[in-house]
Amino acid sequence: MSPEFGARSPLGPLARDRFTKAATVASLALVLATGLAAPAAAAARDMSAHPHATTPLGGDKCKPTHHKSRAGQPMGHGDCKGPTGPRGPRGPKGATGATGPQGATGPTGPMGMPGTPGATGATGATGATGAAGPCSAIDSYHPQGNVEYRSVLTGGRYYAGIRDLTGSQANPMLWTDLSGHDGYPAGGDAGLPCGAAVSEHPTSSDVQFDVLTTTGRVYEISCAFDPNGGDPAILDCGTPTDNDWVEMNRRPAPNAVNGGTIVP
Repeated sequence: MSPEFGARSPLGPLARDRFTKAATVASLALVLATGLAAPAAAAARDMSAHPHATTPLGGDKCKPTHHKSRAGQPMGHGDCKGPTGPRGPRGPKGATGATGPQGATGPTGPMGMPGTPGATGATGATGATGAAGPCSAIDSYHPQGNVEYRSVLTGGRYYAGIRDLTGSQANPMLWTDLSGHDGYPAGGDAGLPCGAAVSEHPTSSDVQFDVLTTTGRVYEISCAFDPNGGDPAILDCGTPTDNDWVEMNRRPAPNAVNGGTIVP
């Protein structure tokens, strides 16, 4: 009989087998109870050491823990996030981007209400007097039944006319242009010719022609009657240099009575 077995058990083989299994189950239960109790006790100690930590209602799977796993990392869930940190300083402003293409023109909006009429502007200054338009005039004189005189102003030129009414045939009207004689008014202070008249001196055979200008001045010139022998009578008005137009010694004046403005 081997010394390490000691005394033989009075139980039979079947009883011993059952006893061995029961002992194994009891040992396993003791190990599990010890393993479960250790973490629970450690958790209880951790909670008692941190009384300010509370567990939210419903549980918090991201509750922090100071225990480390066997790998040396804090125990907990790897996808949990910590509290948000303070906002960092604002970074520098980036460069302005390129201007985008212009968009399509939108539809025309409705017409707005009419605005209030503006105030009437000040009356502008009177403009300068423009140039006088062309004047035309005619006059005639019949001193006797055998001759006729006419004066015509047209296109700025002055014409003296005579027609001999003697004889059996009708003679033509003969014209002499007096515009080229010295002193004929042609603008400036004298004004432009705008009226014409003709008359005969009662004490001589001279015929007098007058012109009125746009500035109210009156100029005159005389021509002599020439019977011209057996041909129709004519006017002798001399040459442009020896028979001048002369302004009358007084000019018409407003409100004048037997007076007028003396010609200087």
